[in-house]
Amino acid sequence: MFEKIEIIERPELKTEICKSILESLPDWFGIPESNQEYCDGVKDKPFYCVKRHNKTIGFISLKHNNKYTLEIYVMGIKKEFHNNGIGKRLINEVLKHAKKEKYEYLEVKTLDESRESPEYKSTRLFYRSVGFTPIDVLLNEWGNDNPCLIMIKRIKNDEF
Repeated sequence: MFEKIEIIERPELKTEICKSILESLPDWFGIPESNQEYCDGVKDKPFYCVKRHNKTIGFISLKHNNKYTLEIYVMGIKKEFHNNGIGKRLINEVLKHAKKEKYEYLEVKTLDESRESPEYKSTRLFYRSVGFTPIDVLLNEWGNDNPCLIMIKRIKNDEF
């Protein structure tokens, strides 16, 4: 079905993969400046991709926040491959890495409940379906100007 998930080291290849996937998701990341920021930002971050028939169809990039917490910097799967378990596979691969490295939490920033588009609802549901929990407390710190909501998953010893 799918080839092995690969770790990508070359910065320019990370940027190329990120750009190609995000361009296929205009309803999610349709702001060109935001896309460019993500594409530039993945260069120095851990990066995993999944391929089908030697074509990259999804990726996940990580950010090390501190010695206890990893954050999903950006993740994308080509739209035609949504709802096939690819996102879950990528998250599980990251959790395996995080557990080996002794991280305790995996975080993701995603748009809060005030964003009502089907795409954002779908994104939030996905993260909840793979065990992420919203942390509402941070909204008080950020206020209404930053509509990001952190969702977090504790990395348990018995998960794998």
